[in-house]
Amino acid sequence: MSGTILALETSSAVASAAVVDARGDPLGQSRPAESAWQARRLLDCVDEAFAAAGSSLRDVETVVCGLGPGTFTGLRIGVATARALAQAADLRLAGVPSLEALAVGLAAGEAGASASTFVPLIDGRRGEVFAAVYRRVERAGADAASAPAEERSTSPATPAGSAEPAGRPDWPRLQPLVALTVVGLDDLAGFLAPWPGALIGGDGALLHAGRLPPAVVTERAVAGPSALLAARTLLGGSPRVTWGFGATLPIYGREPDATPRATGPGATIPGASGPPEATPPAAAPTAATRRSRP
Repeated sequence: MSGTILALETSSAVASAAVVDARGDPLGQSRPAESAWQARRLLDCVDEAFAAAGSSLRDVETVVCGLGPGTFTGLRIGVATARALAQAADLRLAGVPSLEALAVGLAAGEAGASASTFVPLIDGRRGEVFAAVYRRVERAGADAASAPAEERSTSPATPAGSAEPAGRPDWPRLQPLVALTVVGLDDLAGFLAPWPGALIGGDGALLHAGRLPPAVVTERAVAGPSALLAARTLLGGSPRVTWGFGATLPIYGREPDATPRATGPGATIPGASGPPEATPPAAAPTAATRRSRP
């Protein structure tokens, strides 16, 4: 089972795991875990995916996880689980931005074939959504030759020294036009106004459909990022894929929903200004963000 990928996704209200072959076809997937505790049964999802695939961690070459943005607890559990599994079995570790995985799902679908711009929306609670805007990058001919250097780079699903699987489908490769942005619901229509005809998807689109402008198209079949989409984003060769333990960290997108209370005079709240050791590893966002409201 050379090239087999174990993919995890925990950024949204639905946790998932999938065992995927080098073509991006699912060998086994878990049932979606939908509850407030969804990420905490992630290892159950992994067991379900392996059982459906008739395989085990010994058959895996790469572990990939969705990095967010999304719920803090979900992201911490997902990334920590991916790191632990990769380290225990001496496997390659990769991470993909969950917004980009969602956009790949939009671009790969039937409706995506006629669209050129894709806007994934992940519900961020607090009256906000996490958003980004992507366009499709052509892989061959003049369009590919004229694509930005970032898109022509050879970063991808296989690090240096690994062979590309023969006959693999080309999963969509996307370029960000607007990076990860935190958008207030009152500002959502204005954020989307410059992108008429864009294909919109994700739980942020479904939950807040009444705030979307009529000029955009909503894809209800793509409700959120998934483990399968994370694997296909990896296989698509996105330059934003991270490799290794040092680079594969959560993308939070904003400050935590809850901040621990200082316990005494001079105590430091994690994330506040203070000595470097007061801030936990990877506590700060790892992607550029903009707040649409104070």
